[in-house]
This record gives sequence, C-alpha cells and structure tokens, in this order.
Amino acid sequence: MNERIKSAFDSVKADEELKERTSRYVAARIEKRRPVFRAARLVPMLACFVLVILVGGWAWFSPSATISVDINPSLELWVNRFDKVVNVVGWNEDGRELASSLDLKYMDYDLAIEEIMASDQVSSILLDDGVLSLAVVGDNEKQCGRLLSGLQRSTAGQGNAYCYSASEEELEEAHSLGLSYGKYRAYLELTELGADISPQALNQMTMREIRDMIDSLSGETESGSSQTHVPGSGQGQGQGSGQGKGPAWAWKSEEEN
Repeated sequence: MNERIKSAFDSVKADEELKERTSRYVAARIEKRRPVFRAARLVPMLACFVLVILVGGWAWFSPSATISVDINPSLELWVNRFDKVVNVVGWNEDGRELASSLDLKYMDYDLAIEEIMASDQVSSILLDDGVLSLAVVGDNEKQCGRLLSGLQRSTAGQGNAYCYSASEEELEEAHSLGLSYGKYRAYLELTELGADISPQALNQMTMREIRDMIDSLSGETESGSSQTHVPGSGQGQGQGSGQGKGPAWAWKSEEEN
C-alpha cells in the first residue's frame, strides 16, 4: 500500500516538472518571436517613408516647365514645379559657354534670369542695344502664367526684352531643327518673309541681328511702334515698353488665347 502511494506522488512530481519545462519552453519561443512581430509592424512604416522620399525626389528633380533664353547665347532653364532651376542646357556654343560659367542649378528661376542678365557676356550685349527673348514653355498653365509674370517683372527695366509663352509641341519642333525656342520663332518669321537662311546659320546670329533682318524684310522702320506678328502666334498682347530699336512686346500663343 505504501509503495502504491509513493508511486502516485512521484507521478504528480513528474507532472509538475513537465509543466515547468513546458512553461519555460513556451516563454522562450514567445521571446524569440517578439522582435519578428515588431519588425513586421515597421515594414509598412518604412515603405511609406521610402515612398515619400522617392515621390519628393521625383518632384524636385523633374522639370515641369522650360524657360528659353536667347540673346546670342541661347540656352534653356529647366524648372521644376517649385520654380527652381534643375538643369541648364546650352543650344549653341555661346550658350554652352554661358551655362558652364554660371552656377544656376537649384536657384529660383527669376534670380537665375537676373544672374544671366548680369553676366559679362550678356550685359555687354544688352548695353550694345541687344535684344533679349524669354519664352516660357510648359503644359501647366498656372505655373507658366506665374513664370511669365515673374520674367516680365525681372525685365521691366530692360529695353528690348521680349517675354512670351508657348506649347510643348512648339518646343519639340524647335529642338528638331537644333534651335532654342526664341530662335525657332524668329526662323519661322524669316522664312515666311522669304529669307533664305538655314537653322544652323541663324543659330549663330544674335537676336539683334535677327530682328534687324526681320525689320528689313518686313519694311518696318527702326522707330516703328507696330507689333511684329509671329507666325503661329496670337496677336501681340503686351504693351510695348522697350527702349532703342524695335518694340518690346509680350504675347501668348494661340493655345492660351
């Protein structure tokens, strides 16, 4: 009888030890798995963080508008949706030289224009009665309107400054001829007037030389106050404010009229 009772108690003891080992085993497994659960919760948060960085980077570095600058250096400022210059491209030898000499990237577009106008290369041409052509190109009507207004303010005191806007399709046509947009517009006008000139030859001319050629072919006098009609554009809309030869005008393309 005593042996049977002892055996029964030994069995109970063995069950308690088993329970203890089982409890320790389960606790250890839970502890090992806990960081995994935490990491799993962090994955969506990290994914959102990376997505925000990628989208923000894309918006910052992607151009949403182009400002074509022609005087004889012909270059383009690629502007992002925050109105910052993200790239500068020269469209002739003088333009490439000017682009490499100025640090315009990530600058506000209007300050970049002021830097260009203040450069030795451009300021000397402006002082010699040079003509400055500034075109805003893009599909975002609101941004292009804002950029155009800013360019008009930046050039308000400058004689012979031409500010206008155009479409992406027109810019592509200009590039297909190897021209910046301002010189492409002049090329269209010259060919309509019967001038025998190649895009390559025109690309090396200053805008003053081009405008004088247009005035000569169209029969306009140097002091004429009429606005020049550019093929494919609407009638000039801005009031002439330039000084010296030729009117300074601002017009918008038919796409925006």
